[in-house]
Amino acid sequence: MIIKIALILSVVIQFVAAVLAISLIKRTKTHIAWWLISIGFLAMAVRLFLEVITIFNPEREALTSMLYSWLGVIISLLTLISLMFIRRLFNAQNKYEEFRTERESEVLSAIIKTEENERSRFAKELHDGLGPLLSSIKMSVSAIKKQMDGKNDGSIIENTEKLIDESIFTIKEISNNISPHILNNFGLYKALQSFITKIQVSNNIDIMLNSNIGQKRFNYNVEVVFYRIICELITNTLKHASARRITIDLFETDNELILEYIDDGKGFSPEKAEQTGTGMGLSNMRSRVNSLNGRYEAKSKKGMGVCFNISVKVNQ
Repeated sequence: MIIKIALILSVVIQFVAAVLAISLIKRTKTHIAWWLISIGFLAMAVRLFLEVITIFNPEREALTSMLYSWLGVIISLLTLISLMFIRRLFNAQNKYEEFRTERESEVLSAIIKTEENERSRFAKELHDGLGPLLSSIKMSVSAIKKQMDGKNDGSIIENTEKLIDESIFTIKEISNNISPHILNNFGLYKALQSFITKIQVSNNIDIMLNSNIGQKRFNYNVEVVFYRIICELITNTLKHASARRITIDLFETDNELILEYIDDGKGFSPEKAEQTGTGMGLSNMRSRVNSLNGRYEAKSKKGMGVCFNISVKVNQ
């Protein structure tokens, strides 16, 4: 008796499952795989119903047994065909994800290139526009100085000349920081050497740059991304880490450009920084690396310095 009740309950449950599966067809956008699965659920319910009939009416066992067997074959076929369609669906989804990742990378790359073009344009206008104007002012002041005899007036003019010289130098520095001509003309390694030399002159910190790339040139986006990231990392170390030493390893191996950046500063929590929104620099770095389909890893703990690992394919 208990077995009969259990079978009846299982039939009811199976029919409910079939109805639920059919009701979800619209949500699956009437995909054929879900049609087949729904029909399979319905066939299972009918098969269980035939089993119940056999138990209550043994004289119909021959007919129900044949139908029971055929329904088993149909259920197996429906399951196999639906799985084949689901596999195709997953393959299509994987292709879509790959396509989306590629498009995201292209968009990020285009944004970075546009940003660098704007930096270059602004730096050129600053250098070629305001620079000559200040130089002209300096020449005019020098001409006035030659015609003046007063000692006090002469000191005022001399001080003005110094201020103009300082302004011209500052404009050149700003222009170079916005769009470093060394990076464009001589490549990544020379640009990093130049930046590090300037940093060490005015900061009490030891920066070691180890690299095997020498004079080798890479794709424009690769050079810009690595240069900006390394400069950002050094600047962050100087501002926040209270570090005494920075080690930068930049090597090309197996068609990959690999960066390892380490400082011995006070460290921080990269996860917490990004979650709280204080790590905008980290997010920008991650976006730059993603634009090249590269790998990015930041490791740090308070009191234990930082270690950044970045690698990018350079033969794309």
